[in-house]
Amino acid sequence: MAEAIVVKLEQYPLDEPQGSVVGFNVVCNNGRSFYMETEVLFDEAQSDEDAVNIALEKLREVVYSKIDELEKKSLLIGKRISL
Repeated sequence: MAEAIVVKLEQYPLDEPQGSVVGFNVVCNNGRSFYMETEVLFDEAQSDEDAVNIALEKLREVVYSKIDELEKKSLLIGKRISL
């Protein structure tokens, strides 16, 4: 099962924050990974945990599509072979 790791949770923009940027490293079952982030406005979330859950929901479709794409790639792509 793929997993998402919260790696960014910052107020945005810095000068006049109106929300949080939430970023995730997503690790696929085959070990490949990618990063995605989105903004969650303060009026959408009451806490950091809410912001993370809302961000996951906003990104869900794109994340699953990217996981599917990366898990279809051969494990030989990117493999180092000694010469």
